[in-house]
Amino acid sequence: MKCAFVVRLSPKTNPGARRFEGCVEEVDTGKELRFHSQDELLAFFGERFMAVSNAEGESKRIRNRGEVKSNDDPQE
Repeated sequence: MKCAFVVRLSPKTNPGARRFEGCVEEVDTGKELRFHSQDELLAFFGERFMAVSNAEGESKRIRNRGEVKSNDDPQE
């Protein structure tokens, strides 16, 4: 499950005061962060999203290179 997260908010969280504390875990990888601000939480989401996006892009490039090789294969 890509880009799925479990967020646990601490009792210190106070959205009205824009205070967010807790722990976030990426379901697919198990990577965790204990965060003390909404900026830290959003940065974690951004990092993990970019990691998934980059991995998918690399996977597509590898598949495309394989397709090009098989199309240029003189044995076919």
